[in-house]
Amino acid sequence: PYRRQRQMCIRDSARVGWVDVWVSLYWDSPYYSEGSFTLEVRPTTENLQLLQEGRWLVRSDENPRIPMRICSRANQNTDANLVVSGYPATWLLTKRVSAVSIKNQNAEAAMRSLVSAAKPWPRLELGTEYGFDTTFEKQTSGGSIFDYCQTIGQACDLGFRIVLDGKGSSKKKLLFECFRPTFDPNRRYSPQWGNLLNAGWSFSDTDYANVALVQGAGEGDERATVWVGDVNATGSDRREMYVDARDVQPEDGETSTSQSYLEKLADRGGEKLLSQLRTGSIEFDVDDDTLQVGDVLSASLPQLGYTAMVRVADIITQSEDSGTTRTIRLGTPSWHKT
Repeated sequence: PYRRQRQMCIRDSARVGWVDVWVSLYWDSPYYSEGSFTLEVRPTTENLQLLQEGRWLVRSDENPRIPMRICSRANQNTDANLVVSGYPATWLLTKRVSAVSIKNQNAEAAMRSLVSAAKPWPRLELGTEYGFDTTFEKQTSGGSIFDYCQTIGQACDLGFRIVLDGKGSSKKKLLFECFRPTFDPNRRYSPQWGNLLNAGWSFSDTDYANVALVQGAGEGDERATVWVGDVNATGSDRREMYVDARDVQPEDGETSTSQSYLEKLADRGGEKLLSQLRTGSIEFDVDDDTLQVGDVLSASLPQLGYTAMVRVADIITQSEDSGTTRTIRLGTPSWHKT
């Protein structure tokens, strides 16, 4: 095992010990997903007593403090080392469920109401309400509180977490809060500045179509026919496709010329066009050890004429005998031509 620059505080309701020597560590800090950790240590008496299911790990170098719960442990490996694994404190929300329907509600208020209405969990309380004004316009119902929060968070670009707060064992609390860091103008990355690396990209319009001819019920010239899409496009800007929608048949009271039936054919054509879009992908790495989960950065590729805003979705810390690496996982960038 190797001694690290950071320590792990082990907690029940109060601190019960420290771990500052381990064989390997994997620590995934998320924005609005599950996250996880795996810690491998030598099976000493002290470690076996400290690292038990239900206890919490807190990194000494992390602020705010996001506790990870130990959910499993085993020694089934070549060296018979003790391997413990688990999840951030939002794991608690997977153990509470609801059937309430959420639609057209303020995202932060909806998450907080779900947590507040759940059966109590020791020391879990609502933290600061920041007043984010995003509305969850879709609908979701039925599932764990974590599933609700993840669905709402991903739809509204709103992170959520449970932080450890307070000093002294009697005052320690687990506080649920939403968070959404705003863009810092200093977070700009580009190959020309040396902080955007390994840029790779691909683009294609081979299968692109923007106009669909859809045919449904009937035979020959009598088949129901509609055009959908950018029907006014001309020349090389017009890319047509044919859709055989014979499986869409008129229902009771409809004929092949009924407006309601033709609208169904148009919907089928629209669905097919959505699968025939121009394709493109741009991948890159950023060189910045100061980025935190949820930070927003601006990336630019001047040689392609693209810029994007993207949020840090996860930060993964891995520590082994060869050293420590910090991997930044970005969300889905929204690229724009400059």
